[in-house]
This record gives sequence, C-alpha cells and structure tokens, in this order.
Amino acid sequence: MHETALMQNILAAAAQALAPYRVKRVNTLEVRAGVLANVLPDAFFFAFEALAQGTVFAGACLQVEKTPLGARCLDCGATYESFTLPPVCPQCGSRRPEILNGTEVLLASIDFDEEDEDED
Repeated sequence: MHETALMQNILAAAAQALAPYRVKRVNTLEVRAGVLANVLPDAFFFAFEALAQGTVFAGACLQVEKTPLGARCLDCGATYESFTLPPVCPQCGSRRPEILNGTEVLLASIDFDEEDEDED
C-alpha cells in the first residue's frame, strides 16, 4: 500500500520541521496531493491513524487537499490545470498534454501547540 510509505515520508518531514520546537501536540497536518498521485483517501487516513499512535501526531486532524495537474498542450502550447482525466486543453480541445505537475504529495502546513517554558 503506497499510502503507508507516503504517510511515513509526510510524518518524517513534519517531525523534521518540528524538531527546533518544544511540541506539546500537533493539532492539524495539511497535505496537498496532486490528482495524479493516485492517493486513496481512506487508505491515506488509515495510514495516518496507524502511524500517528504514540507520537505528537496522535489525535491530530489530517486535512488533504487534492490539487490539479498542470499541463502544456502539445498541439497549441497552452498551459492549463485540470482535475479531470484525461486532461483536455481548454484552448483547442486536444487530449495530448505534456504533464508538468500533479503527481506530488506535499506537507503544506502544521498547526501545533508548544510547551510553555516552565513545563519540564
């Protein structure tokens, strides 16, 4: 299940970004997934719940935003975005795209609470 590997990478990136802080709890992780990333939402959320147990991510809300693919038409050269597959050029109607993006899964933001200085 590639969602588990993706979530491991997302949580590793989040942990690295949080390393300089005294994190008490993570409230929300926002992830952006391109339409071509082939992420199954149920499996992605399940992987998050399983991998977050016993960590600062436990109990956090996972928000996943699907992002469009970016393409350049091989017939007319127009660049465009699309949520539909196959992508259709809005300028000329061609179905011959050069895919520019839309396969990525990115950690977009982390909302967290820090420990107070006197909490030790």
